[in-house]
Amino acid sequence: MKRCAVCQVHSSSALCSGCQALFQSPENPCQICAKPLNQINGICGECRSDKPSFSQTICAAIYAPPVSQWVQQLKFGNQLDRALIMAEALLEPLHVIDAHVPIIPVPLHPNRLKSRGYNQAYEVAKLIAKKQQRQLIVNSLIRSKDTAMQAELHEKQRASNVSAAFKVEKPINFQTVIVLDDVMTTGQTLRAVSTCLLKAGVEQVIVAVFARSAG
Repeated sequence: MKRCAVCQVHSSSALCSGCQALFQSPENPCQICAKPLNQINGICGECRSDKPSFSQTICAAIYAPPVSQWVQQLKFGNQLDRALIMAEALLEPLHVIDAHVPIIPVPLHPNRLKSRGYNQAYEVAKLIAKKQQRQLIVNSLIRSKDTAMQAELHEKQRASNVSAAFKVEKPINFQTVIVLDDVMTTGQTLRAVSTCLLKAGVEQVIVAVFARSAG
């Protein structure tokens, strides 16, 4: 019998029912970026004034404790079991996307990958790809610019930090792709990735993140 990754009680999934109740999904999410809104089927002001290059965002949880702690534990604490929590949380909302649509994890720069030892987005994406029998695309999209950590920058600095940071090295022969990351805050990284993919010939980019900032 498996155990819950958080409280260690017997559980058939990564989280027991009690720990699943510890986090919430965005209520009335923006139809494009999944930011929580006060109205149903709305689009947030930011997406209206500066429409992202991705078409929609699939999100499992609001970025608040304990979700924020799990994200940090995976990203910086080498707790790879947190990737299964994130993957399982995204399985149901991603089920509505045709299984022929491949999944692309947001890449790390080789220097960051070397220092960390793994790419947290890849760890989540490979589990989803296996469970949903999706094609996992790696090594086509690369991070060619060794950017500063987005979390260390002010909001206005984030867009310029990731501008032209990504490059498609090998053809991606799909009209629609899912781009996966662990968390979305301002969305600038995912905007940059999506813009890069569209310029390379992809027609539609769907974003999937485990957690989304409510602000």
